[in-house]
Amino acid sequence: MVTYGKVFKGFILENFTMTVINMLSFGKEGVAVADEQSSTPNRKYNVAQKLRMLDNGVVYGGSGPSDILSSIYSEILKVINEAKQGRANLPLGELFTNAEQASSDYFIRFKDRFLRKNYGLGFQEFLAGRLESGLPIHDSSRERISQTLSGLDQDLAHGFLIGGIEEKGFKIYMETSQYPGVISSRPYASIGSGSEESERVISGYVESLSREQRESIPREEGLAKVIEATNASSRLNVGVGGAPSIVYIREGEVIIPDEARCIKATEIVTGLTSGLLTKDFSYQALSDLIYGKKNPLIIEEEMKNNAKDWNKLDRIFRGYKE
Repeated sequence: MVTYGKVFKGFILENFTMTVINMLSFGKEGVAVADEQSSTPNRKYNVAQKLRMLDNGVVYGGSGPSDILSSIYSEILKVINEAKQGRANLPLGELFTNAEQASSDYFIRFKDRFLRKNYGLGFQEFLAGRLESGLPIHDSSRERISQTLSGLDQDLAHGFLIGGIEEKGFKIYMETSQYPGVISSRPYASIGSGSEESERVISGYVESLSREQRESIPREEGLAKVIEATNASSRLNVGVGGAPSIVYIREGEVIIPDEARCIKATEIVTGLTSGLLTKDFSYQALSDLIYGKKNPLIIEEEMKNNAKDWNKLDRIFRGYKE
């Protein structure tokens, strides 16, 4: 369900549930792709950084109110650094447990500050039903505060994915405000308002593979499918859009392409899904662009030479309908 930011005494919670974060494991390596758009009731912004690195080789993707997510990310980093205690890296599962606890603690403190600011009592006082002075909280006040907190919980709806190498493979952990964290039993995960359309694309692809093939997905093919899923969400979901972010991870290597490469990658996949670029060319171009870090301007010239109808494809990029 998509909701819009509510105003509490002049504070606007920016709605960020309108987003999509996709991760796919190729087996021993994996990729995360996210859009960049965030929204308020009246505006949209293509400036959100939804993929961030938590540790060496671990990517975090968050969905929820953007300003809140930035605070949660800072809290998670602080807790992780404290938990390391001189260790170079934390195991992925332990890192996720710390991230989940940091997120939970942050929201408890947020509710405490919110209640103190607006009602003059703390969150623990509200739960206990009496003030620190010992005086009981009237039932009418408790009911009003409960309704307010229920609305606040809706506005603070959030989730995050954490992906990285664990036991020689790329694993994905996920947490939402409604459910405790779990490790994905599937080789992919998607969160945000665009997740339904993304899941349709990715799940259809994964289901077409044999069990053996799912354990070792070709990285070019897998990347193309995750970008295709993100493109689909951008077309159909309100608040999903802008230039995507891409993070590729394998043992000992992290690749974070710049914006120009990310945009060119979406164009390659658009050409592939429209039937104007062949699969062989598209996969090779994605590999050269993302993994080989080839100049996107050179890739564009190769696209022109290999497209079945470059003028038609160029018009599609510019929003024309054929």
